[in-house]
Amino acid sequence: MAGLNASSLNAERALEILLVLGEVGPEGLSLSEIARRIGGAKSAAHRSLAALLNKGFAEPTGRYGHYRLGPAIPMIAGRQERLEPQIQLIRPGMTEFARRTGFTVYLMVQAGVDAVCAEMVSRSTRRQFTMGVGARVPMGVAAGSLALLSMLPEDAAATIIKANAERYLRHPALRHVDATLIAQSVAEARTRGYAINMGFYLPGEGGLGLPVPRRGLYEVNVAVSFNAPLEMMNDDWIEATINELRDCLDPHLLGSP
Repeated sequence: MAGLNASSLNAERALEILLVLGEVGPEGLSLSEIARRIGGAKSAAHRSLAALLNKGFAEPTGRYGHYRLGPAIPMIAGRQERLEPQIQLIRPGMTEFARRTGFTVYLMVQAGVDAVCAEMVSRSTRRQFTMGVGARVPMGVAAGSLALLSMLPEDAAATIIKANAERYLRHPALRHVDATLIAQSVAEARTRGYAINMGFYLPGEGGLGLPVPRRGLYEVNVAVSFNAPLEMMNDDWIEATINELRDCLDPHLLGSP
């Protein structure tokens, strides 16, 4: 059992290194910085990093002692076609909504205890993007991942919220966010049919997230979300804008006849 636990710990550490390297560009990170970011000893990080290097999941950069994601990552990603047909169905509606409103629209999917941006559509040259494709946040942070949680069975959602409880406290926010607040927001999203973020993370901006449940074994639950100025987000505007988003999406995606 001890060996199994050690193997699990090594695997988890390797995954944490991949996530850390995924947050930086081709310049990579030093071993010391990798160890600091994953919160472990330098020697332990080196062992896991060596395994990733051997399999091509990480590689040295041109700068001595620095490492970045390796060529095996895009090769595997390119072979993962499961989500692409679903994205192709949803992308036209996202594009139309972005055209009508000028908002940047995100397609969020669950990845364990995180939510990952699988697609992004923007028609604006002025707005700053809050995330790009591949960016991830703890499930429960912002409207898109709240919408994802609202589609899960209550016990499954509660398990994820508990697992992320400490991360909510550490995640950059403008107001206090904890597991209790997240659980309340998810419950409200279930009742309402969509999720609302009233300015917890970005100055002057909130967000809305519309759940799009999977329709079969080959699909996954996704959420379409966008940020909007808080000054616009009164009850009438929120309801009208969510209805406009629904109108842009294929009604079959939302279970409508």
